[in-house]
Amino acid sequence: MANLEVIARVKIRAGRLEGLQLTAAEILRLTRAKDTHTLRCDWFVNEDATECEVHELFPNEQGLIEHKMNTMEPTVALFENDVFDYHATIYGDVSAEFIDLVTQRMGPPTVFAFTHGLGSSAPVDGIGQLEVIARLKVRPGRLEAFKSQVAEILRLTRDKDTHTLRYDWFVNEAETECEVHEAYVSEEGLIEHNEHVVAARDTLFEKDAFDHRMSVYGEISQHLSALFAKHAGGVSKFSLLEGLEQTTPV
Repeated sequence: MANLEVIARVKIRAGRLEGLQLTAAEILRLTRAKDTHTLRCDWFVNEDATECEVHELFPNEQGLIEHKMNTMEPTVALFENDVFDYHATIYGDVSAEFIDLVTQRMGPPTVFAFTHGLGSSAPVDGIGQLEVIARLKVRPGRLEAFKSQVAEILRLTRDKDTHTLRYDWFVNEAETECEVHEAYVSEEGLIEHNEHVVAARDTLFEKDAFDHRMSVYGEISQHLSALFAKHAGGVSKFSLLEGLEQTTPV
């Protein structure tokens, strides 16, 4: 995975959803007008409008630095008026100098390295696709077995899935936590994928992983919600607030 992915997570101040949306629109206006390397900048809010996630994608560190410089003024206003409790997670290879810069400006980020993926992921833009992030922890002493079972799950995905756009696995620096970033043409694609990998995934959690939590970005049916409850202990739901390509009301 060559690109640099960033997810910024914040909490929304009480009564400030409308202010958040207005500021997000201004940040996106500047992004469209000034950025030259930003591939994605999509804003999501959870069901009770208390949390927001910004999903960003850049070809490299310089693209992220350019974006932050171009949107600095409304970002400062965002934190003064609308949000608090900021934390960033970076997915990809970054330099120590870049981490120092982020830490000085916004506090220390969490860094995840790419470990497994389909190898032919289509771009994810948050529009008209179903996006999922699974978070789990690696059992002590089971890292190599964990990676081996992940490879089997990916083999099944490549061989059998027909509607999976993305299926990328990341691990943190301590190799104790994992995130799986998934995207599907529709919820039927996720249901198909679940049917193909359910046995191999059950083995993963029986032996190698625990603490499975999931978030979904997009609208889902009651049927899919029930599947999340059965296989993942429920799901956190986020709706698109503003996106780089278009605006979608919550």
